[in-house]
Amino acid sequence: MEYDPNSSTPLIVPVSCPVENLPEGAHKLSGKLKIKVNPGSLAFRLYQEGEIEEEHTCNNELNREFQEAFEKGGLQIVGIGEQGEARIVELPDHRFFLATLFLPQLTSKEGSPHPLMSAYLEAVLDFKKAAQII
Repeated sequence: MEYDPNSSTPLIVPVSCPVENLPEGAHKLSGKLKIKVNPGSLAFRLYQEGEIEEEHTCNNELNREFQEAFEKGGLQIVGIGEQGEARIVELPDHRFFLATLFLPQLTSKEGSPHPLMSAYLEAVLDFKKAAQII
């Protein structure tokens, strides 16, 4: 809907739980929001917690009408917002596929990287070593 508001099958839609009283021009979903993380998921292993809070700055999200279809196709929704909306997705059969609605790189600091950023970089290095690219 961001590119074609008249789409008959919008996979990506405006956020379902926008934050009220935002300044003009701010993202509709801004601020720290709670996310429940499924045990057994890569995200759970990386966070080592079942509930996290992450900083969101977005206007769009996965259309909830398609969440079940995505899961049947292999994309697992492993992190959900307080109203059941997808916040973290994974492809469990992939070497390292984890996508978020929030931007973990925004809270990474020198000497204190976000756990998802660290894990991603470790996965890249492991892949390069296995492929003897380094």
